[in-house]
Amino acid sequence: MSNSNFIFEGNIGQNPELRWQPGNDKSNGQSRPLLKFTAKYDRLVKTNNPDKAYEDKGGFWVNIDYWKNDAEELVKLLQTGMRVRVEGQLRIDTWPDKNNPNQTQSGMALTASSISILPSRIESVAMKPRQSARPTGQSSPVNHQSSPSNAQYGEDNFVNEYSDDEWGQS
Repeated sequence: MSNSNFIFEGNIGQNPELRWQPGNDKSNGQSRPLLKFTAKYDRLVKTNNPDKAYEDKGGFWVNIDYWKNDAEELVKLLQTGMRVRVEGQLRIDTWPDKNNPNQTQSGMALTASSISILPSRIESVAMKPRQSARPTGQSSPVNHQSSPSNAQYGEDNFVNEYSDDEWGQS
C-alpha cells in the first residue's frame, strides 16, 4: 500500500504516550519527541431508528505517531475518549503475533502531520499567560500595509513570533 494522505475524526483509545527518540543527522543529533496513541475512526451513518440516530459502519482503529515539536504540549492535553481530528500519511503496519511467533498481525497506522482537539465534551479551555519572544524594551514591528479584510479582525498589528522550527516545520 502506498502512503496516502488521510484526514479523519475519531476518539482517542488510551492516554497518549510520549517517547524520546535518539537524534539523527536530520535533527542534528538532538533527541526528538514521539507522541503515540490510538484513535478509532468511526464511519457514522444516520439510521432510521429514533433510539439510535447514528451507527458505526466500517470504522477501524488507527495507531498514530506524531513527531512534531509540540508533542510535549499535546501529551498534557490529549485524554482517553477525547474527540480529535487527525491528518497524515496512512500506512499498514505489521508486527509479530504475541501468541504465535510464526504469524504476523497488521493494522492501520498514520504518521500525523496535524492533530486538532474537537470541542465535543470539552468543559472549559484555559490559556497560560503569553510569553514575550523579545527582550524587554524592544518594540514590536507594525505592519502599516494591512489589508481591509485583516484590519476588520484586528490583525493589522499581527506579528508572527514563532519560527518554523518551533512549529515543527523544519
